[in-house]
Amino acid sequence: MRFFMISLLAATILTACNQQTDTPVTETKTVKSGGLTPAIIHSDPSLSGPTLKKAKISPDGKMVTVLQGREDDVTQQDLWAYDLETGEGKRLVSSTDLLETPEVLSAEEKNRRERMREKGAGIVSYSWDSAGKQILFPLGGDVFVFNLESGKATQVTNTAGFETDARISGSGEFVSYVRDNDLYMTRFSNGRERRLSFGANGLVHNATASFVVQEELARSTGYWVSPTEMHVAYSQIDESPIAVEHRIEYGADGIENVAQRYPFAGTDNATVKLAIKPLLGGDAAKKTIWADIGDDADTYLARVYWSKNGRHMYVAMLSRDQKSLKMLDVDPATGNSRLVFEETSETWINVRGDFKALDDGGFLWSSERSGFWHVYRYGQMGKPPVQITKGDWPVSKVNCIDETNQKIYFTGWQKTALEQHIYSIGFDGENLTQLSKGEGFHTASFAENCAAYIGTFANKSTPSQTRAYKNDGTPQIWLNENKLDANHPYAPYMASHVTPEFGKITAADGTKLDYLIYKPTDIKPGEKRPAVTLVYGGPGVQTVSKGRDRNMYFAQMLVDNGFVVFQLDNRGAANRGKVFEDHLYRAMGKFEVADQSVGAEFLKSFPYVDADRMGIYGWSYGGYMTLHMLAQTDHYKAGVAGAPVTDWALYDTAYTERFLGDPRTDNVNYTKGAYENAAIFPHLDGLTEPFLLIHGMADDNVVFRHSVKLMAEMQKRGAQNMQIMTYPGEKHGFRTKANKIHRAQQILDFFVESLGE
Repeated sequence: MRFFMISLLAATILTACNQQTDTPVTETKTVKSGGLTPAIIHSDPSLSGPTLKKAKISPDGKMVTVLQGREDDVTQQDLWAYDLETGEGKRLVSSTDLLETPEVLSAEEKNRRERMREKGAGIVSYSWDSAGKQILFPLGGDVFVFNLESGKATQVTNTAGFETDARISGSGEFVSYVRDNDLYMTRFSNGRERRLSFGANGLVHNATASFVVQEELARSTGYWVSPTEMHVAYSQIDESPIAVEHRIEYGADGIENVAQRYPFAGTDNATVKLAIKPLLGGDAAKKTIWADIGDDADTYLARVYWSKNGRHMYVAMLSRDQKSLKMLDVDPATGNSRLVFEETSETWINVRGDFKALDDGGFLWSSERSGFWHVYRYGQMGKPPVQITKGDWPVSKVNCIDETNQKIYFTGWQKTALEQHIYSIGFDGENLTQLSKGEGFHTASFAENCAAYIGTFANKSTPSQTRAYKNDGTPQIWLNENKLDANHPYAPYMASHVTPEFGKITAADGTKLDYLIYKPTDIKPGEKRPAVTLVYGGPGVQTVSKGRDRNMYFAQMLVDNGFVVFQLDNRGAANRGKVFEDHLYRAMGKFEVADQSVGAEFLKSFPYVDADRMGIYGWSYGGYMTLHMLAQTDHYKAGVAGAPVTDWALYDTAYTERFLGDPRTDNVNYTKGAYENAAIFPHLDGLTEPFLLIHGMADDNVVFRHSVKLMAEMQKRGAQNMQIMTYPGEKHGFRTKANKIHRAQQILDFFVESLGE
């Protein structure tokens, strides 16, 4: 049966590929020259100029460490340090000098990086010890520690296995990591390794997060060392309840049948337990304590935190329907727990965290219970929490807590969701102060003592710039000025650069929606141009902002080829409050379509837009939206759907059930019609416009089966309006430069041909 299914799938793909355009992939139909091209927007050096990734201020506040790509290969990252007084920089570790052979990643590490959205090669993560003397980083499947005094890197592990999620303890005494789904710890002084967890096998994993928790709840780790280094907690997941999905990965060198335990919506999840392991004390250190996290096995272990004194472990448990989040206080000595608080929602709870332990034993916690993300202080037992920040605006992230001066530093917005700024506020909610200047998008990485921070700023006309600041916003040295001068990689293309215009339109219920529009500079009076809408439309994402986003160069390439480009954040998008998001509850494929339709009508009203030559393109949820907009409306002449969800029953539990509920009709969380109406298939009668379907053939997020099902249905109908381009070996986020260029060229050529005169 398995061989038959593989053969049938291969036959389906071969049939589908025969429907592709006969145009050779090397032929370009673009009509403009001198502007951006697919090869240029994916070039080295990057059009964005030099970038500093994961910048951190050293514990002593004297230097900044960053991951920096090379001039000849921006993806190959090394560890650099910059002196905060002089700005002088030097490379601490060359990622290639330490390895005798090219780095080969394990399948588990590849998947972990996919979940973490970690791009690049070489050093992709690192961490300081609290003393500021050592820096840990993983490389080539092993763990290394760089000593600043000696200026040398020491290899901590040298095994046939692949160590992941490596960390150095605050004291610098221990290095912890996961290998073969078990947790280990090595004392750095003598190199002695200790195994902390047992029982892992093909189904039971220790100290790792499950697929859906990583992908949909943004918890990438499965273990937590207490600040006092007296205990470590780790999760144990059992995947045996999850049915095996035989996912076929098509690569250039062959076909692999991947037996993946993928929890489709409405099916069983992995079960989870939480272990506590003492790290000190003879026989006591051999004992494993199992925390009481409740009797409901069908739940999510969302977050784990420690109090500063290590006497309390706080565990956030999210119900399967995601309408309840319970914070438990667990005694690490016994595993007993008590309920600290419970948050509930009639729709769903977004899980973010922003837990900050306080010296007095209390903690700060971020919550959307008021409708926007705000900071609450929890203190003594029995007393209600105190809300610190308030208003119809969100705290995007709590960056630093200065308990000495009773100040909180955070990023968020107040006047407009199009910008993000850095703020400070007192513990009493007074003296709210904006520290950042400049219209655009600001982020911050603070020193542990909050005395200084690394600020990054960008907008549509300014590439990402990084500078050190005092905690009152006073600028210090440049770390990466990235001036857009004649030597900048983007300088040759500034002549046609377009800064988009921003505005608002009104949804059917009166909600204000943000949009942006790129208008080519060479439009003549009375001339009408084709237009392309770039769409996402789903929850958790904001696409319209004054920041510099991943769509910008792609949009500029379309502009350079004569297109008007439009984007709209419909109801359901992130960063505008929970009520704005809640429209998607049990109604995917409805309100987003209605709002984007309002946007399409608005786009037609511009005198320079040809209403008969409008196209639409999106990836992932945006691909799903592209199909719906083509099928449910008549606004567009053509579209491109990239890696689209076509049937939500084929997507995972945690994401899908959050918005659509459970597809099982006998489940209390079932809503009639939610899945049926959200799928693309009931609307296929309206999908008559030409469209290009793109998908990576090794996608383990929106699995390739989504597109295969659409191909089969279109072929069954005898439809001839579908072109297909599939990419062997690529997952949901493309990593191969050649394929990124090829994909962009396919999209550009498709729109030039389908929307041309």
